Formats: sequence, structure tokens, C-alpha cells
Amino acid sequence: MKVAGDGSKDFDFDHELPPGPFRHAVTVGWGDADPAQIAYTANIPAWCLEALEAWMKACTGVGWYEMNIDLGVGTPFVDIANSFQAPITPRQPLLIEVTVARIGRSSLACALEGFQEPAGRCFSGRYTCAFVDSVRVKPIAIPKRMRANIARFATAQGRPLEDGGAS
Repeated sequence: MKVAGDGSKDFDFDHELPPGPFRHAVTVGWGDADPAQIAYTANIPAWCLEALEAWMKACTGVGWYEMNIDLGVGTPFVDIANSFQAPITPRQPLLIEVTVARIGRSSLACALEGFQEPAGRCFSGRYTCAFVDSVRVKPIAIPKRMRANIARFATAQGRPLEDGGAS
């Protein structure tokens, strides 16, 4: 059963984060390819969401399921954008880098870049989610300790935030 989440329930997760962007590897399989013998375009947002959830768990200590069910905090995506630079194939793993682009009061924007050898960068994207009470689906402030961990990651990621700092 879902609980209401006004942000008062939070998850305290204090740990060392690795410097630089978060990297998540995806195995691109034969079944992920389309008739053109490259990755089916619709798979790319799913792989990005997989990378974002892995980042969220590494950064805050809790995945989206636990956030939603146990803490009552949802993070629906309000904007997703990808630009493609090179095809993705099943030949090599796809490495997706996640960095924080902007931390708002109740929203979070992350930049994603996908790399694969020998092509280099295959895509760049931006994914923005809103923090909401998962029962009422109304905006809430990013819970305090989650925000602190996200801001701590952003400070160590090696890339400045769009607004110059975590607000």
C-alpha cells in the first residue's frame, strides 16, 4: 500500500560518492536491434531510465520503487529529450553517463550521454522529473536528505550545474 509523501519521510544515506559522472553499462543485445541492424530507437529512453534509477539508488540509497511505496515520493518525468550523434549496435556495451544538470525546489534535471566504441558519443539527453506526493500526485519539495545527497554528488561530478550551484 502506498503511503502519502509530503517529504517528511526521507532516507538518510551518507556515503562516499565516486568523483566524476555516474556510469552505467547496458548490454545491447541482438533483440534490441531493428531491421537497420542498429538499436531500436524506442529502447534508448528505457536504457536512460535504467541508468537514472541506478544513479538514484547509488546517490540516495533508495530506488524508485521504495521511494514510491515506502516513502510516498514519486518522481514522474515531465520532460525527456535525446539527440543522436551515432548509431548504437549490439557489438559493444553502451556506457551511459549521468550528471545532475539542475536541482530545483521540486524538480531535478539530469544530463545523460551514451558512449559506445568505436563510435564515441552516440547520444546526449536531458531528463527532468518532478518530486510529488505519490498518492495525491501533487508537487513536494525534494526531501531534505535526498537533496543533500544529490547536491553532494553534483559538487563532485566534475561538471557545473546550469544555475551555478545547487539551489
